[in-house]
Amino acid sequence: MKMDCRTAEGMVSSYIKHDLPLNELEEFLDHVQNCSSCYDELETYFIVHEVTQQLDDDSSDSVLDFKKLLEQDIRKSRRYIRKKKASWLMFGVSICLLIATIAAILIFVMMETNYIL
Repeated sequence: MKMDCRTAEGMVSSYIKHDLPLNELEEFLDHVQNCSSCYDELETYFIVHEVTQQLDDDSSDSVLDFKKLLEQDIRKSRRYIRKKKASWLMFGVSICLLIATIAAILIFVMMETNYIL
């Protein structure tokens, strides 16, 4: 199911706070990547958030290219999604291998038991 603009706009704040669950994060990023209106909304809130953070931090290493900062944040979020999906895939493969190993051992034991009897 495709995300609509109203839903995406409601997720902007959660995205900025990095509070979106993995499945919602991916849907959100896909939507804002293909919807310039929602991307602009995200960009506006992101810039406001970053400016506020930098003012609160009162540090001298402020970043002024907020658009680039948002692009980096989106890339980082995409990497996070890929890593999570890869770890779930590896977990699934591990479980399958474990089940196959247990099945092979059980078959071997059953065959040996029949051979003894």
